[in-house]
Amino acid sequence: MKEMIMEANVECILSDGTVLRADIYRPNQEESFPALMIRLPYDKRTRRYYDEYLSVPRMVSAGYVVILQDVRGRYASDGEFYPFIHEGSDGYEAVEWAARLPYCNGDVGLFGMSYHGYTQLAAAVEAPPSLKAIAPVMTMGDPWSELLSGGSQASNVGNIETWTIASIMEDVLARRSDPKLEKVSRYIEELPEWLHYAPANEWPPMMDLDPESFFFDAINGLVKEEHREKMSLLSKLPDVKIPALFMGGWFDALLPPTLKAYQAYGGTSMLWIGPWTHEEMSGRAGDKFFAGGAEKIGVDGITDPTELHIAWFNKWLKNEQLPMEEKVHLYLTGQERWESFDSWPPISSRKEFYLSSDGASQSRYGDGLLKGEPDHGSTASLLKLDPEHPFPTNGGGVLMAGQSSGMFEQGQLQDRDDVLVYTSAVLEEDLDILGTVRAVVWMSSPTPLLDVFIRLSDVEPDGKVYNLVDTFYRHSVTETDKPVRLGLDINDTAYRFQTGHHIRVEIAASNAPMFDVNLNNGKTTRTAVGGEVAFEKVFHGGETPSRIILPVVE
Repeated sequence: MKEMIMEANVECILSDGTVLRADIYRPNQEESFPALMIRLPYDKRTRRYYDEYLSVPRMVSAGYVVILQDVRGRYASDGEFYPFIHEGSDGYEAVEWAARLPYCNGDVGLFGMSYHGYTQLAAAVEAPPSLKAIAPVMTMGDPWSELLSGGSQASNVGNIETWTIASIMEDVLARRSDPKLEKVSRYIEELPEWLHYAPANEWPPMMDLDPESFFFDAINGLVKEEHREKMSLLSKLPDVKIPALFMGGWFDALLPPTLKAYQAYGGTSMLWIGPWTHEEMSGRAGDKFFAGGAEKIGVDGITDPTELHIAWFNKWLKNEQLPMEEKVHLYLTGQERWESFDSWPPISSRKEFYLSSDGASQSRYGDGLLKGEPDHGSTASLLKLDPEHPFPTNGGGVLMAGQSSGMFEQGQLQDRDDVLVYTSAVLEEDLDILGTVRAVVWMSSPTPLLDVFIRLSDVEPDGKVYNLVDTFYRHSVTETDKPVRLGLDINDTAYRFQTGHHIRVEIAASNAPMFDVNLNNGKTTRTAVGGEVAFEKVFHGGETPSRIILPVVE
């Protein structure tokens, strides 16, 4: 006798008549069980959602009905798809539908990562009575600002373009029986080249495939205010009381929004951050591999993420004891071990490294240094931004075609003349950092926009340099050529700089094709082309003490 029964495209009829469909996997037994559901916009039949991200058979063997449901307007479900806006109300109804299934005992949990992490938070905000726990992984609470990058600030065009073409368009066109469907695979193959096209709001792949797409609403900042309100959950999360297991990756593009959601959340919660990227939870992150990242995770040696999810849901849907007590579980990169904490962020002290230069910090062969004290006098280095040759994206947290997430050797990029490089003296002892890396940078711009890309790196004794954390920020200039103080959160990490290594900070004025490029005339490649070369300034010492601030733990 089969241990598991699978039913395909089981219908869930919403109150507005829209039919959502789900594949259901359940134990081949007469009794009823709690249900675990993932609500996703991607193909639920792919292996990733059956036994790669989490193992459906193992969850069924643990005594759960497992439901993989297509969200409104995707794959087998009816309706029109517009990202994020229906997931709260549809999620509420889907949870209550699942609770009424004849083989469900009335208790439901939600799981999933990225977009389907968001679908959980959106449903939890609506507080369906049968929803007992959720497990949002690598996700966000405000897609408009955290994924779609709306408004006048830097636009994450590379990620949006990649997601729309590679993850969304195939099903959009297939549902219409559109003959342009056959073009999608070619556009996906050519995506790394297409990402450099400007302006983004006239992007040929989408102008060809679907000129009325939500894509253009996002790029042009035209998403309706009512839609933005529906999308944004951060202000609503403090009122949610449903227990939540948050998981993030140190090298995931969505780590900052995952942590924002966790810190805003009002219900009982637990946080796990591993040496993971958005693509995999194997311990591989670019050129580096972190042992203990995929199996025997946490100080309690949980088998893997599937086992962690089962333990979490067993607590809230079956009233079983959790095998771990602490609220926060972090993998410490550079030490290759896990540690548990009472809260996030853990207690740390500030260690500041001041940028120092006589004005020639361009490239790693310049005179840029990181010092323990600021220089007495103020100096400035010119930072070149050539819109025709922007500083290139390479590693870190990316969701973009032609790029991989994680730590990669950056030395060749630091040979360029459009990057400022500052390096510490050799470390005489290990330096452990844990928490949010911050920077205070004094800069000026001769144009209406000031763009800054900051990256913290680790220089090994052989001279190889690997990225750790970075951020990109755009500032609207009120007075050209006047120094302004920018206080920036670079990103979060848990890392050991080892004895004999150097700490390095690099600053550029672009990060392309991940972000739209400043054309030095008040416009960017999101909506315009052309532009000209310009030079921003980065100031050091005196009354303009630019510095990197590290969260140090003993």
